[in-house]
Amino acid sequence: MIKPVAMLSLLVFFIGCADSQQNVNNSAPSEQDQVGSTEPVPVPVAPEADSLSEDEPVETVEAKEPWKPKTDAEWKEILTGEQFYVTRQKGTERARDNEYWDNKKEGLYRCRCCDELLFSSATKYKSGTGWPSFFKPASGEAVREEEDRSFFSVRTEVLCRRCDAHLGHVFEDGPPQTGLRYCMNSASLKFEEKPGEGKPKDFNGK
Repeated sequence: MIKPVAMLSLLVFFIGCADSQQNVNNSAPSEQDQVGSTEPVPVPVAPEADSLSEDEPVETVEAKEPWKPKTDAEWKEILTGEQFYVTRQKGTERARDNEYWDNKKEGLYRCRCCDELLFSSATKYKSGTGWPSFFKPASGEAVREEEDRSFFSVRTEVLCRRCDAHLGHVFEDGPPQTGLRYCMNSASLKFEEKPGEGKPKDFNGK
């Protein structure tokens, strides 16, 4: 017969073994923990957004070699007398007696002196002034402006940004698109016919 003291000792022994096994189970990593420790969780990366939407217009800027200034003698070998007078001496040709004032063809208008793209027929309209008129340049880099105080008035002169050729003047009485009228001299321009551009419009958009 087992004595009470011996039975108590066996009971304490079995309880201690059970607690030890429970501690081992709690400390051992589960299968999910093992997978998580060896395989990194992928982080979703948002796709890069397009810099411009498809509907946003893009201005065309042509790559050009650095401009090399010319002397008056060199210009006179390249230009006609009227072209030199207008572009290099800030002259003005006669209204309705110039090449492009009533030009209705589609295409591009470039600088007569350096071939820089200045205007498009898509922005040309019938101003009724007798000079080719546009409501905006082909790009923000095409032209530059200066204050002109000649002829006892203050006007805004428009020049080719690349070669400083005098083009004409800009006035704030243009069509609704911009409210501007770039009144240019045909002698300062060189037309390049290019199908697909818009047709000239009058103030009513016709």
